[in-house]
Amino acid sequence: MPTVVHMIRNFLPPMTSFVRNQVMHHLRYDQEVIFTEKNESPLYHEISSKYPAWSPIGSKLGQWLCDHLLLFTADDRKRLIAKLRETKPGLAHIHYGVEAVLFAPVLKAPGIPALVSFYGHDCTAFPSRAFGLGQYLLRKNVFNNPAVRVITAMSPDMEKDLLALGCPPGKIRVHYHGIDTNRFSRPREYREQGEITFLIISMLDPKKGHDVLIRAFARAVTETQVPIKLLIYGKGELESEIRHQVSDTGLDQIRFMGPLQFGSEEHISSLYTADVFVHPSRRSASGEKEGIPGAIVEAMASGLPVLSTFHAGIPYIIKDKVTGLLVRENDTDELSNAIVLLAQDASLRKSLGRAAREYSVDVLDIRKKELELEKLYDEVAVQTSLF
Repeated sequence: MPTVVHMIRNFLPPMTSFVRNQVMHHLRYDQEVIFTEKNESPLYHEISSKYPAWSPIGSKLGQWLCDHLLLFTADDRKRLIAKLRETKPGLAHIHYGVEAVLFAPVLKAPGIPALVSFYGHDCTAFPSRAFGLGQYLLRKNVFNNPAVRVITAMSPDMEKDLLALGCPPGKIRVHYHGIDTNRFSRPREYREQGEITFLIISMLDPKKGHDVLIRAFARAVTETQVPIKLLIYGKGELESEIRHQVSDTGLDQIRFMGPLQFGSEEHISSLYTADVFVHPSRRSASGEKEGIPGAIVEAMASGLPVLSTFHAGIPYIIKDKVTGLLVRENDTDELSNAIVLLAQDASLRKSLGRAAREYSVDVLDIRKKELELEKLYDEVAVQTSLF
């Protein structure tokens, strides 16, 4: 079988679901992984135990240049080119546009064509960094690089963002990578009485909208006719602020639970003991947007009704009032009203949850998406002769 080499920076969130889904489910391609930063994460051990995983970085200086300037040293570049000439993969799949700024310029020398996948911040926040240097680097190293044959956008919304940045329209393909829906599918009972549990699992960063959610939920506690609670799982830059905001509400019904390990029994159990998944994504002050949050699709696959926002790629996987509920970004009142509605309407929770599971299995499952992805690989790999 032909080989695709996946190029990534590291194996830490938010890479986890993206890399696992797209490396672990290939059907017609062998796979290798090239990375620039080793760590002892569960994903690194999972990937490296099953597939060749290798890094060209040979020094602390090389690591610093990759991390801070998106550059390889001359020696690291030579090692990477030699490795690619030795293994002769059919194509490279570079994950994240930021990583493509680093990796893509190296590919022309060994004659390796590439597919680059964008995921969110790489086409929203990154381009404006250093007074537009990010956009310049994307155009120079990625968009106008002859080695980069296909660029995937997770949704039509992301496609518009890429076009606005100067990406040639002929290179863009809209493709969502999908998730392993089987991993999150168990028999579910939909609670009709008693306390209703709302759940959010996400990184703790500005685009996730935790501040809006906490304010909205505090208001909903006083307005709903049934008891409700909110469980917040995650880790990230805003942990201290979120802890303080939860504490300031003085409500036992809002609880910060800390991090979850992806795919753990605690992770799966949290989905099945909850009644509603809520994820109020929004554009951050820095301009960063989501792609399609994997946590939302995982919740859908588990049969949870999802309450989210009209943001980025989310409306392309959730049809409002059919497979979930959507409200406007940063609208505390709308979000609070939707929380109350879902808390009080058991039949609505059940219908949305069942429809969400059916849609995720039929449309968003990795096995079906992998067929689409490998067709894109075929498209890229046959263009090697065009160098």
